[in-house]
Amino acid sequence: MDKEKLKEQRKLIIDRLPKHFNEGLFWGNGSIGGFLYVVHNSLRFSVDSILLWENRDTTLDMPAAKFQDFIKEPEKFHNGTFTKETELAVTKIWRTHLPGLSLNIALEDEIVDFYGEIDFDSAASDIKVTLKNGRQVTCFVYVDSNVNLLKVELDTTDAVVVIQGWDTSNKELSCLADWNYQKYEEIKNKDILHVLQPFSEDGLAVISLLKKADQIYLAFQGDNLKERNSRENREELILKNEELLRVYSEGEKEFKEAHNASWQEFWKRSAVTVPNDRLQHAYNLEMYKIFANERRNSRPVTLQGIWNNDARMPAWYGDWHNDLNVQSCYWAPFKTNHIELAEPYIDYYTKAMPRLTERAYKLFGIKDAIHCPVMMGPDGYGVGGEWCFWNVLLGPELFVATDFCWYYEYSRDLDKLKSSIYPFIDRVINLYQGIAYEGSDGYLHVPFTNSPEVFKDSGMLIRDDATVVIAALHYLLENMERYAVLLDKDFLKYSDFNKKLTPVIETDKGYPLFPGEELFESHRHFCHMYPIFPLGTDIHSETAVKTLNAVIDKGFTEYAAWSFPYLSIFASRCGRGNMARTMLELYCMAFRSSNTFVVNGDPNQNGLLKISDTNAGEASDAFTVEAGFIVPAALSEMFVHRSKDTVYISYGIPDEWKECSCENMTVEGGHLVSVAIERYCVKKVTVYANADETIRFSFAKVDGKLILNGEEILYGEANKFCTVSLIKGETYVFEIF
Repeated sequence: MDKEKLKEQRKLIIDRLPKHFNEGLFWGNGSIGGFLYVVHNSLRFSVDSILLWENRDTTLDMPAAKFQDFIKEPEKFHNGTFTKETELAVTKIWRTHLPGLSLNIALEDEIVDFYGEIDFDSAASDIKVTLKNGRQVTCFVYVDSNVNLLKVELDTTDAVVVIQGWDTSNKELSCLADWNYQKYEEIKNKDILHVLQPFSEDGLAVISLLKKADQIYLAFQGDNLKERNSRENREELILKNEELLRVYSEGEKEFKEAHNASWQEFWKRSAVTVPNDRLQHAYNLEMYKIFANERRNSRPVTLQGIWNNDARMPAWYGDWHNDLNVQSCYWAPFKTNHIELAEPYIDYYTKAMPRLTERAYKLFGIKDAIHCPVMMGPDGYGVGGEWCFWNVLLGPELFVATDFCWYYEYSRDLDKLKSSIYPFIDRVINLYQGIAYEGSDGYLHVPFTNSPEVFKDSGMLIRDDATVVIAALHYLLENMERYAVLLDKDFLKYSDFNKKLTPVIETDKGYPLFPGEELFESHRHFCHMYPIFPLGTDIHSETAVKTLNAVIDKGFTEYAAWSFPYLSIFASRCGRGNMARTMLELYCMAFRSSNTFVVNGDPNQNGLLKISDTNAGEASDAFTVEAGFIVPAALSEMFVHRSKDTVYISYGIPDEWKECSCENMTVEGGHLVSVAIERYCVKKVTVYANADETIRFSFAKVDGKLILNGEEILYGEANKFCTVSLIKGETYVFEIF
């Protein structure tokens, strides 16, 4: 690829007026995010923070019925009798993410044309706007990678620059007025302007502005004032911002060098190169979005990440959806040698264990267990109503526990296993041991399960033993038996439960939704394929292929945007590289707004989904981040993935790709794998071992002799595999001649 083409692949260009929130440029550092759009004569920045949460809920913190009541009288559960909440206040206050705050740069005339770039390597932007009077204004923008500061450099000094909190007179923010939110306060201290925005019951956000000629600096601090002296804390936040602004403006060069170094370190850890411009650009862009959102010192990624609108309440409460919406935000960091970015996910959910344990006792009557709400806010509390329908469903804790397993499998971090992973998963298993019942077949069964968002007869389909539940439980139990041995704990608890638990059912159509309930319609979640991915307990098998065929047979009409990159992974794990590529291309072509954020439904009428008048119940500027984050994970899967003791090389590469490569993709065990394909065939595979273990390597697209570290080795012609005993810290080079 020539140098100019390479530069294009590492930039996002917006060359039309970004009039809507999901059309502009964006930056972030995992704690704050900046988002730019145009309003008349103004460059409008929404400045969001992971701290901005409304943490109250004015409904009774007790479910209307227990899980055992749901089982006895399912009709009451379905008609809502058991999930209606008791109000404690006239005005309901739901836990929700709050909007961003605002930086507004007003220019002398209406903005009529716009050109902006995000450079992925520097995470900074050059922007040029044309005013109605013909004047052009340029600016340079970035969010510092290491401190909470947004920098804007203008080529004009006459712009009017203001910062603002929430305008509660705006009908889109009217609930904040209903919740008695105070208007933001402005304080001027010499050349620095501060805006103080109270939030929740005890929170305070402080954004502070320093303008030096054509240089604009905005700093952000926030805190919860509960059980602290609010006046003292207020002054502390103001002083922190003032210190950062003055130190930064005087020593910007050093800060900028550290910012650049941070991004350079991120990019050098791994790479993918493919001969498809659309997918190559999508990989680079989504990795940029990931590092803008995920850091060691951050929180887990929510639906909109760090990019919430400043003029409306976040879509879908801006929460953590404890299903693939959260889960898929971390597939790419696991797969692309960035596992450290998943640490906040593990740590934050571990911190939330007391509340999740309390939930399990209140809903199920089981002590020392964990239940996760589908829609979660900070510290394990539900959003949209603590005990609403979605938040009393069984199953979300299995998605989270699977991620906890993934963290250990990819990191082999024994300290994290002992302190976080083992205790969390143990409590999840306690929940299912407490509700499992013995059937007439002698097996233990799990009652009242669901396969996410499958509806029938105008209601959520609820049956015993959903494939996703049983498959996930077996996976967790098998791993926990092994973890118990590593930590010198009692493994029989897990092995005994695993033996007694009903097996995962297979039929002539692959995996069903539930025993006796095959897939009957186009469906977007694919959770009955959980054994194929993310569990990886059954891939490249007849059952896996039959299951994928059954999904294809039902068509795309009821999919969501993220269904397509998700389905790409299943295609790779069934050896269908052409399909894996096509699913990613369909997502990129049909389900992204002009600045590449995911749109829901098919509002641009690409003809892939069922025609609908709504956009998933939200306005046109609503978006989520997880679909895009799946793209780099799916591309990694095309090159390499693992199931049990076998690593599969290049099974998802389409026939048309003559040359492509990946560097330092990660598989379970933390092993780093690089693959080079030339003239449509695998030519070189390099494996850096992260642990001592014996692994079988299976190769697709191999034509020639297989050489390992200079010596020819034999491999099975039927499956094209060889077995290698890896030693931690050693490098193994396969070459094909």
